[in-house]
Amino acid sequence: MTIKKAFSSDGFLIFPIVVLLTYGAQMYVRVMEIEMPVPATTTFAILAVMILLELVFPYAKSVSQKPVVIRDLTSTLVILLFTGTVMGMVFSPVLVFFFETVFGRRLFFGSSGQIGPFWLQLILAGLFLSLMQYCIHRLQHRVSFLWELHSYHHGITDLKASNTFVSHPVDWSLRNVLPPLILSLVGFNPMAILFGVGFLNVIGFFSHCGAGLHAGWLNYIFITPEIHRWHHSAEVPNGHKFSVNYGLAIILWDQIFGTYYLPIEDGKPLQPEAIGHPDGIPGEGNYFKLFFLTRYLPKFLKGSINE
Repeated sequence: MTIKKAFSSDGFLIFPIVVLLTYGAQMYVRVMEIEMPVPATTTFAILAVMILLELVFPYAKSVSQKPVVIRDLTSTLVILLFTGTVMGMVFSPVLVFFFETVFGRRLFFGSSGQIGPFWLQLILAGLFLSLMQYCIHRLQHRVSFLWELHSYHHGITDLKASNTFVSHPVDWSLRNVLPPLILSLVGFNPMAILFGVGFLNVIGFFSHCGAGLHAGWLNYIFITPEIHRWHHSAEVPNGHKFSVNYGLAIILWDQIFGTYYLPIEDGKPLQPEAIGHPDGIPGEGNYFKLFFLTRYLPKFLKGSINE
């Protein structure tokens, strides 16, 4: 394969290089403790990179998101500027109380040295975090009241950087705020959490990139856009009840538990014909209707298990 081919939309270099450069820049800002004028500046920068990729490498089945641009912008601002802080304040005392009550101390391990060397903690932190996120995400498709919260995110009609954060705050926090907090209370070295969680977060962001890039061998390790589109498919693949590809960053747990799905034809991954709610429910254009559950409250209150 020529260099030009490797850097084309059919190549295999653009996606990993952009992800690694983005991760490196994010870690540099955090480790050097560079102050940013706006909260979540690095995340906004990542979204800008994703949008640039979408413009340079358009996806063949792309669906315009102009009708819901206000919703996407509102949800992104709410999630990035308020949700993490507020829900962290809610979850933290509950988790600390639980650990102190059950284990008699704030941390499961008295010191990070009990877990192992830094390199091992880095790996274990990533595996433990990804397992928690996988389990929570799968429950959000299985448990009715959790699905009523989560299903709003599945109303989107295309993967785009702009709708990465189109979620109810509680739904988003269960996957993205609660697991890292639990990780910190296990007793891992804070730097292992910073670098491990940071890398998985960047992968998770780019899984929502709407560019028409082929990820190649990355599809066998990480949750790429080509894999994540099947999770958002308007038609659940045969043999799967609720969805597929529940991982947020790595595909390991999907492979272990039989939920990994990416059909290949003539050496290239196939993509779903359409993205959207599996029951055909149209996406809600007003984010605050979702926020206050005006459309979902009756079903939400049932609290049953999907069958």
